Amino acid sequence: MKDLAEYLEEVIKNSIEAGSDEINITVRYSDEKNVFRFVVEDNGCGMDKTLLKAATDKGISTKAIGHKGEGLYKLKTLVESCEGIFVLSSHPNKYTRLEWTINADKTPIPLGDLADIIAKTIFKNPNIDIHFMYATKHSTFVFFLPAMAYMYKLEKMSTLSDLRKLKKVLKSNILYSNKPTNRE
Repeated sequence: MKDLAEYLEEVIKNSIEAGSDEINITVRYSDEKNVFRFVVEDNGCGMDKTLLKAATDKGISTKAIGHKGEGLYKLKTLVESCEGIFVLSSHPNKYTRLEWTINADKTPIPLGDLADIIAKTIFKNPNIDIHFMYATKHSTFVFFLPAMAYMYKLEKMSTLSDLRKLKKVLKSNILYSNKPTNRE
């Protein structure tokens, strides 16, 4: 994968494929340490202890034939190579929670386009309650439907115009550099 947003997209896809109808996504940026912290928590099918222990092994997949089972393996490998923290927890039929922290100075890839990933996810999955939060020392932006759709005059998230508006709202509230400018 070419950027951190694509890894996030893969984790969100896993949540959707696990039957989640609620997904909470948090991205925090610490400019003092130049660290990103990602958290994705869902209410999907979850994993038992055996699968949880093996979930980050290369080639492990609970999906249909044709999936390589490399997403979590690659993410964990990247995080560990950047001296980050990777924590996966789950409980069968209740939840899965993945948290990873990555030092932006040590990662070989950029943050990427979080707004595009989140907007497309919301647009393509109107029946899933998706909560997204992006926070820095200077501000916190929270987006969840349907309240935000009303606030930003988005209709039913059914037209390309709605998708463009949503991307614009998200892009205006998310920094796109591994080294954001100081807003003070």
